[in-house]
Amino acid sequence: MMGCGTGAVLEPQFINQLPPIRNQLNVTVKGEIGSTPVQQRREYTETHIEGNNVTIHVGDSREGWVESYQALLELSTDEHFSAEVEVFVDISDVRKAGETLNGFGGVANPVKLPGLYQRCASILNKAVGRQLNSVECCLLIDQAAVTIVAGNIRRSAGMRQFDSGDDLAATAKDNLWQQDENGNWRIDPERDALRMANHTRVFHRKPTLEECVGAVGKQYYSGEGAIQWAGEAVARSNIDLLPTQSLKVSFLQAYEQGTAKEWLKERYPNLDANELEHRLARYGLNPCGN
Repeated sequence: MMGCGTGAVLEPQFINQLPPIRNQLNVTVKGEIGSTPVQQRREYTETHIEGNNVTIHVGDSREGWVESYQALLELSTDEHFSAEVEVFVDISDVRKAGETLNGFGGVANPVKLPGLYQRCASILNKAVGRQLNSVECCLLIDQAAVTIVAGNIRRSAGMRQFDSGDDLAATAKDNLWQQDENGNWRIDPERDALRMANHTRVFHRKPTLEECVGAVGKQYYSGEGAIQWAGEAVARSNIDLLPTQSLKVSFLQAYEQGTAKEWLKERYPNLDANELEHRLARYGLNPCGN
């Protein structure tokens, strides 16, 4: 929302912590953008629940947009509902296109906001009864990015990092553009939002020559297919602990063997558990590279 782009590590050890999608969401958008007088507009989102009916009043602020988006996601897993959830999203308080964005510059353009909730609900509804997969998580983030870019928040450069063995993610953008029977090119509407981010597959072992060549070849033809050797990224981002080449080589060997944490603990016993985890997760700070 602040124009700094988004990064997401969508490896199994993280997305497997998400609760399964439980509730079918039937979304209806009501109201007209800008119809509430300026002095009466809600700044923050308010959510009201009555039985299996939910009304989300979208607040007229960056926080308000975020809160409404988050509220929809949370409804999909909420255990308090006993049937399909009827969701009414009231956008009356959102300022009209062309109104000034105070403190940030530019003007508002909420053209994509009304459709955000139904687009997200469509993704969530396909996963009812199971956890979201990596590409669905990516799409949910990217749908928000589409809305923000259109809303004049200037930019939304995205980075998504997937597991090296995630075939679903590796082919997520394949044939994104297709020709119809008349030869006209069109983008797959269900995957259009994937254009909002670059995709990288993360290797926690050193990738083979064949894997590197395959990735470069795919990038040559489509611009996609980046891979990352996480060990190298972690080593670079911990240069304060690995100031010499010999230490770096030793650390990389330990990383590939799955003993990087033990290697650091042995040499730097002053590092507490939280810092160790943070340092080993720093491949998320260096997403591009093959």
